[in-house]
Amino acid sequence: MDWKSYEEVTKAIYQRIGEETGVKVLGSGSNFKVSGRSGVNHQIDVLTSHSDGIHQYLTDIECKYWNQKVDKDTIMKVHSIVEDCGFSKGVVVSKKGFTNDALTFAKSVDIGVVILREPTDEDWENRVKRIEVRIRLLTPRITEYINEVLVNDIDVSEQLVASETLEYIYPDGRKTSMDQIVEEFSKKLLHCTGDQHETIDFPKGTLLKSQDGEVSFEVLRVRIGGEMVSSGDSVEINVEDKVWLVMKAIFENKMYFITNDLDVRSCE
Repeated sequence: MDWKSYEEVTKAIYQRIGEETGVKVLGSGSNFKVSGRSGVNHQIDVLTSHSDGIHQYLTDIECKYWNQKVDKDTIMKVHSIVEDCGFSKGVVVSKKGFTNDALTFAKSVDIGVVILREPTDEDWENRVKRIEVRIRLLTPRITEYINEVLVNDIDVSEQLVASETLEYIYPDGRKTSMDQIVEEFSKKLLHCTGDQHETIDFPKGTLLKSQDGEVSFEVLRVRIGGEMVSSGDSVEINVEDKVWLVMKAIFENKMYFITNDLDVRSCE
């Protein structure tokens, strides 16, 4: 990140934070300037506005992507710009923080001070960094599906895989598929433990047929068995890996975690 992208990220963060409160960004960047009462044009990194329905309030946000702490002279300069332009407030965003004198002076003139930087181990003290979710699933498993059919008037048992292409046709014309029988039996397994078995007797003259007509038998009954099978898994969510930046509004005692997609989450 360089100073320019730092300004863009700061702008985007304040846009996200302000979405619920009606804060809008009026302008930003090295070419954005506002003329003060003195007649001097001041370059403003990010200028936001919000309204209480009667008055409009403007906030000057200045970004300092420096490798040293911001000193009181910088705070004094921002304060003078706020006064000259008639802004409601000024905020200084720093990568490295602020000197004690800068913090003292900023508080006395109501200049907000914000640290925006990459997270450190200290930021995770007393916070959850990793979440492990253990999942135990119980799923029904069919262990047998046997049709007893008549072949040349001989009772024959046949193990068949349930298929939506095979259906039972009752003497009165009603139809049901093997899949439907399995589905209903599986629902019963959810409320049982251990192996379960069930026999379904069909009225005389019920046919087991395939949709293409290649299979057609008179079916006597179905024997179906099954059990609930337990399987487990665990998912680890590393919250720390998702956090890109940390923002601390020092005087407001607010802290935000920011992800790479600029999702801003309050931590207070």
